[in-house]
Amino acid sequence: MKQFVTLLIFFSLAGLVLAQEDNDGIDPVTLDAITVSPVNVDYLREVNDGNTPEVVQELQFKAANFDVTSLSEYDKKDIHTFDVVFKASNGDIIASYTADGSIVKAFEKFENIVLPMTVRKMVFDGNDGWKMEKNHYMCVFSEDNLTKKQYKVTLTDGHQKKKMTLNFDK
Repeated sequence: MKQFVTLLIFFSLAGLVLAQEDNDGIDPVTLDAITVSPVNVDYLREVNDGNTPEVVQELQFKAANFDVTSLSEYDKKDIHTFDVVFKASNGDIIASYTADGSIVKAFEKFENIVLPMTVRKMVFDGNDGWKMEKNHYMCVFSEDNLTKKQYKVTLTDGHQKKKMTLNFDK
């Protein structure tokens, strides 16, 4: 048994020494760093900010990285714009793509979502004791510009109702 353990240690050390050998004259190659960005980085930059709900951000990212050329209906010669609908359980994004995959228009509409903390603070500032009954989020993007970003919130306090509209247009 003592010899077996000694042989096992010897072969383990020999394996480590052999693993440290030169790579048979193969020189490592250093590659230049590249930056890959989605085609629709302008869309993401315009619609996504600190006032964008998390569920919306996830769908916006999918829309920005979507490859319209992967669809069977896609024909580069025949199409001026191509509409694609991205759905979530509580809303959707309808995005219009050009033949090269750029988003030229997008309409986002969601209902009863978890509002970002900054928006919640705006809603409940001065509305202590009120509860949010429902909310709607809408965003319109057109030709590289955010044209509308809005929350509509309904608050209740017993039998009283209060409606608020928060605009985040640029």
